[in-house]
Amino acid sequence: MREYNREQWQSFAAVKAALDKMQDGEIAALRSTVEPYIAFRRELRAFHERFFAPHCMARCFETAQSACCGFESIFTFFSDQAITYLLSGPEERDRIFQALLHPFRSDRCVYLGPKGCVWVLPPISCAFFYCDAVKEQVFAADPQAASIWRHLREAEKAFTYPDRPVLFDTVEALFRAHGVDSPHMYFHKSPGLLRIKREAGLVADRPRRGPLSAEETIGS
Repeated sequence: MREYNREQWQSFAAVKAALDKMQDGEIAALRSTVEPYIAFRRELRAFHERFFAPHCMARCFETAQSACCGFESIFTFFSDQAITYLLSGPEERDRIFQALLHPFRSDRCVYLGPKGCVWVLPPISCAFFYCDAVKEQVFAADPQAASIWRHLREAEKAFTYPDRPVLFDTVEALFRAHGVDSPHMYFHKSPGLLRIKREAGLVADRPRRGPLSAEETIGS
């Protein structure tokens, strides 16, 4: 198994283990916590279907030359992993693990199956990815699409930009309280996101101990 697949597997396995140990009330509370994000994703999906779906299907998926699904690895937040697993049924969860073990195509995203993404709710980084050519075409044809796009990008920050308490940070913290650790917990590990949280007063400043290392400056 490739390192990328292994790390993804470890994250999903950790989510599974934590959810298996949670009480029904905890899971219900988690579902309630993430509902605003689900509503936002429904809004984003409706935008996609209205403005982009026909263009993307013809230009990318039907030609098997997808730019958005053409990368062997994609950027995933732990919270997106946890939420899609929470929303999935047994067969859908199994498809995630099987995709990591036996990718449908080795030259494409590991989660790309014969009918598209195997995630019930694809990563937010994927949902917002459109190639420049299609964006230019859609926005030129309908200025309203560009206006809605700007609104959606701004609304996304309420879930992913930690200059205030945000959902993705909250979900990570909940799973960390259950003993989960993952390299995809960027809201607790990314120097760049931690800097934003410090500047917003959400975490205490670290004492300075000299120049930052190259690893510490990534994302800052």
